[in-house]
Amino acid sequence: MTLSPLRGPRHGVLIDRLRHWLDGIDPRSVRLARLLVRLIPARCPFERHVVIAGRTVLHIPPLCQINPVFDELMALRFRALCRLEAHQQGQPQARRQRS
Repeated sequence: MTLSPLRGPRHGVLIDRLRHWLDGIDPRSVRLARLLVRLIPARCPFERHVVIAGRTVLHIPPLCQINPVFDELMALRFRALCRLEAHQQGQPQARRQRS
């Protein structure tokens, strides 16, 4: 029998607190929103294709969805992206027109 720190009655409480904390983060500043978008990947970084001689030998599926706070992290990244988009909408575009 192995004991895991992720098992037991306190595990659910800790995960629920972490989920609630992540849901409460509001990226109001553009600087924080940019940091969150950089830190939270859009795709699972663990998905891999093992290719030998140009042929796919093994596919490792994305495992991020078994992360207990995956949905909260994706929602936080989405809120940060929305904040950046709102900031861009409010800024006049300083693009040069080509002649």
